[in-house]
Amino acid sequence: MLSCRPNASRQTLPADLADRPGAQFRKVLLTLRRLFNKEFTVVNSESGEIVQAPSQNLLCDLSRYVPYLPEIARRARPEIIEEVAPLLLLAIPLRLAVTDSPLVAVAPFVNQRVDNQQQIVAAAHSLGLDACAAFDWAVEQESWPPRVLHQLAVTALENMVQLQQLSHLRKDLDEAVVQARDTFVELGLLHRLVDHLDLAEGQSKIGQQALQWLIEALSADCVAIIPNRQAGDLDLNAGPEETDDLHVYGPCPIEASQLLDLVQSIDPNGPDKPLRLDHNETAQLCRSYPTVRELLCVPIENGKQTGGWLLALNHQEAPCQEACRFGSIELRLLSSVGTILGIHSSHSGLTHQQAELLTSSVQALTSAIDAKDPYTWGHSDRVARVSVCLAKHLGLPKDQIDTIYLASLLHDVGKIGIDDQVLNKPGELTPEEYKHIQLHPQLGYDILKGIRQLDTVLPIVLHHHENWNGKGYPHGLKGTETPLMARIVAVADSFDAMSSTRSYRQCMPEEKVDAILQAGAGSQWDAEIVAAFFEIRDEIRQVVKSPAMDYTPRNMPRTV
Repeated sequence: MLSCRPNASRQTLPADLADRPGAQFRKVLLTLRRLFNKEFTVVNSESGEIVQAPSQNLLCDLSRYVPYLPEIARRARPEIIEEVAPLLLLAIPLRLAVTDSPLVAVAPFVNQRVDNQQQIVAAAHSLGLDACAAFDWAVEQESWPPRVLHQLAVTALENMVQLQQLSHLRKDLDEAVVQARDTFVELGLLHRLVDHLDLAEGQSKIGQQALQWLIEALSADCVAIIPNRQAGDLDLNAGPEETDDLHVYGPCPIEASQLLDLVQSIDPNGPDKPLRLDHNETAQLCRSYPTVRELLCVPIENGKQTGGWLLALNHQEAPCQEACRFGSIELRLLSSVGTILGIHSSHSGLTHQQAELLTSSVQALTSAIDAKDPYTWGHSDRVARVSVCLAKHLGLPKDQIDTIYLASLLHDVGKIGIDDQVLNKPGELTPEEYKHIQLHPQLGYDILKGIRQLDTVLPIVLHHHENWNGKGYPHGLKGTETPLMARIVAVADSFDAMSSTRSYRQCMPEEKVDAILQAGAGSQWDAEIVAAFFEIRDEIRQVVKSPAMDYTPRNMPRTV
């Protein structure tokens, strides 16, 4: 039986995974563990042997799935190979430095909440697990919707491949500088550029630095990033001179708008390989542009397509001197920078996709909340808008504004657990019903606490009904004991609640809402936040009347 037992001894890596690939193997497993909060069993799909066994895990019988693993390794895409609620098995092929790696990582997951052992008996039997052990394990696990789990695994695998490529490039560049330190000092540019990729700066900043450093290292009159309009923009807004989508640094010998035509005069589809032309060759291939003496052009690969080109024009020294022309070293340098920009663009796209995936999941959950009560449809979205306005006005940093946006969308998620009859009751609530309603912040906290990417929103969800005077709920916090972002959401939540029609009353006039907020400043709400509200009151009222907010946080928790 192919199994993974608690305290099982770890197997020795195959010879072809020793040294550098072995280090990457361990790094990939660590990434998976951080991302999914569990250890994976790693199987050699060709031999069926366990390469790496977790130190702690269920007794998993994988023998029946071994025939499927080679195909998963060949396709190089994650697959859910078994799903029997509430358990499923996820298989992720490991893409290492070895191009065709036969290794596949497998781990069990919970796809719904487990409350009693009877729920798991059938699934445990199907997967060859001990029901008692499976139940003890499952109640401690975070539940994953299968579609979200699969998409996250796909995105993570693509992201790891990109990071490995970047790591290989960095090592290759290190070796090149050591070999050519005394002769080609220009290669220092590549180190500076690669180092800046770790600063989480935007693509615009990376492109600007690349062009500024390139024009010095290449001794070129002009360097430019030219997006391929057929493939979509690279979003590398980089230079002080811009014409449409073209980004130019340095005095250009032709109109910036003609640069794409120049590239297409060499090849109608643009060069797909690094290209170097001296003044004799430009005279033949670029006859329409006689001011272009020398030219370097390399493609910027954005995924599987050419996203654009990196261009260098005219050596700064005398054009007739052979030693002053662009050479193979300059072309290699430009090509390396183009590769880095392409990888960075692809990596940024994957990171943005992860942020969009989490945001879309949050918005779907918000819709489920709103569906509970037709009178509060759109409430969470409006609270998010008002909270973001207040946070910006109060000068909160970008990462906290992102957090407050997500928290506002989810602040009422606990109402999923509130009785519909109480939630939609048209008349006054009884004391018992009011206490039942007051459970929703704690219920929301309990629902979200198993999602690591939402850890920062938990205090806001839990405490958005605390009062400045300590008479709120659920914990009766007073003053600044309540987190600042929760105090902001409290004002936004109350404003929208009073401004909206509910099952038990019509919306209040603006004058009455203003009066209640002013009267409650310093007792129910933080007086400074109420003051900020009135400073931008007209802006807030305009924002809540506008169409649904299109806002994707940029500083999402990084999963890979």
